[in-house]
Amino acid sequence: MDPRSRRSRQALREAVLRCAVDRPIAELTVAAVCRDAGVTRDTFYRHAENPTDLLAAALRDELDAVAHDIDDAATLGSAERTLLAHVRERADVYRGALEPRLAAPIRAVLEDVVATGLAGWLERHPDTGPDGPMAGLPRDIAVAYATGGTVAAIEAWLRSGAHDVEEATRSILAASPQWWLR
Repeated sequence: MDPRSRRSRQALREAVLRCAVDRPIAELTVAAVCRDAGVTRDTFYRHAENPTDLLAAALRDELDAVAHDIDDAATLGSAERTLLAHVRERADVYRGALEPRLAAPIRAVLEDVVATGLAGWLERHPDTGPDGPMAGLPRDIAVAYATGGTVAAIEAWLRSGAHDVEEATRSILAASPQWWLR
């Protein structure tokens, strides 16, 4: 990507994050983002189809930076804490994306980060898995189930207006099957 295009992309992503603090994503317009970024509509549409997709891409950039810390976490609790700290830092943006559930592109970004993290955890800890009648549960099903529950729990946390990362981490881990935590 040439430097001018990279600057425009960065300006748009920063602008959508600023704009999304002040208004729900459903009310965010291309014109408002363009004004804030100092770019034309044509430039906007070279980088995104709509403000929601642009916001998802901006959050994805931030989550990609957080993902390294998640991958290096010694426990699932510390990985969860890292993810929730990001969500708390951008709580106004994520709350603005609740319609009443997270807008699909933003939810998809969170689901991808959580699923990738959980799949990586299982690869690094091959002895992790359910016992008893659930033994042999396909890992992709376990990851999908845990991912859906984690993102739904994050949505509930956002809707509650709570900000305590430690409490949210404890709650999510307490609701998780214990075999994840061994």
